[in-house]
Amino acid sequence: LEMPTRHTQNSPHLWYCSKHEYYRRNQVLMSRYKYEMLLAAQILLSFVSPLFASSAYARPVIDLAITVVFATAIIAISNKKIHLVIGMVLMVPTLLITWGVNFYDTHTLGIISLIGSVLFFCYIAGLILADIFRAKMVTLDIIAAGISVYLFFGNICGFIYAIIARIDPGAFTIPEATASYLGDNLGDLSSATYFSFVTLTTLGYGDITPIDKFARSLAFLEAAIGQIYLTVLIASLVGIHISSSDKGAKS
Repeated sequence: LEMPTRHTQNSPHLWYCSKHEYYRRNQVLMSRYKYEMLLAAQILLSFVSPLFASSAYARPVIDLAITVVFATAIIAISNKKIHLVIGMVLMVPTLLITWGVNFYDTHTLGIISLIGSVLFFCYIAGLILADIFRAKMVTLDIIAAGISVYLFFGNICGFIYAIIARIDPGAFTIPEATASYLGDNLGDLSSATYFSFVTLTTLGYGDITPIDKFARSLAFLEAAIGQIYLTVLIASLVGIHISSSDKGAKS
């Protein structure tokens, strides 16, 4: 009789199994904490953008932070192939143009890069919102997802403000004192993002005023939608929590 062969520690079979198990565990961890990773990347972008705004390395540093957000966003939606494919189609050319502007800066390429970012962020935010409303219980990851959508909305509006300012440099008025640290044009992404989040949170410092009709309308909508979103999000999460608690009590 032939004795069954034992797999030694260095056996290719064991190596394959351990490698497969390693990737499987990583996939489980990324799936469980995907929105928390995305939120961390967004917070990093929000922190880096104003910090390096006046630095000589502002553009590559901010572009790197945006790239990290793009990458974690792709991980967050990678559970379905169709979502991943559409996300990659939007992400790859946008990032190529974004980084290309560092070497060949033109007015048109800058606007195309911003438009691509708007489309990608809108797509990701829509998928995350759908995921939130499909959730059957409130977890830390779902809460992170809700905050991520809020930050995405602020970034999207910031991109649009930058587009408006690049097309019409006189679309916003910036006092001389503010221009000394923000610049005299909102075409700079860090300045546009600053104005966006000040508007979204309804702080309204008054240091930047939109003059263009479309910019004023967007500022109004951003402030209104930002407050409505927070109300609806909290109500939805409370409703999901109550529903899951009732089911748990009945079972």
